[in-house]
Amino acid sequence: MDHEQHDRAPGLFVNRGLVVQRADKANILRPLLHQTVSYRHLRDGEQIVRGHGWVEEVLGDDPEVSSIFTPLTITINVDAFESIEFDLSEPGNLRYVLRSGSDAVEIEYQAGTQIPDAAPVKSWLEYRGEQYVQIELPTGAWPTASDDKPHSNEIG
Repeated sequence: MDHEQHDRAPGLFVNRGLVVQRADKANILRPLLHQTVSYRHLRDGEQIVRGHGWVEEVLGDDPEVSSIFTPLTITINVDAFESIEFDLSEPGNLRYVLRSGSDAVEIEYQAGTQIPDAAPVKSWLEYRGEQYVQIELPTGAWPTASDDKPHSNEIG
């Protein structure tokens, strides 16, 4: 019997490995969905930035969407990375290295870990006392419950 040989046969990975196929990359990142993770962006081995964020999406079927890492939300498009190295051998600890050329993004999730208070996330909702505006409205401008009911002294 002659069986057709594929260029890349599906692999077998147990707890750790390196994946390069789109479906494998998307599947291995799936446990990160809706989790808070820490991340580090490295270029040529030098750290560019690090932070913590919420994994909102892992995309494996939309090559036009960018991968975005911010403290508010993380979107990972597996098409943006050539390979993903992973180590899931330690219970409750997920480690990934997403590689694209000389860039790498290291992602780590640890179950039950609190986000450190050392660098709080800045929010546009923060109160800035020197930048607030005070508005005063007369109390008669607001409707009351009695506005919906007919007054007892009305003739009708």
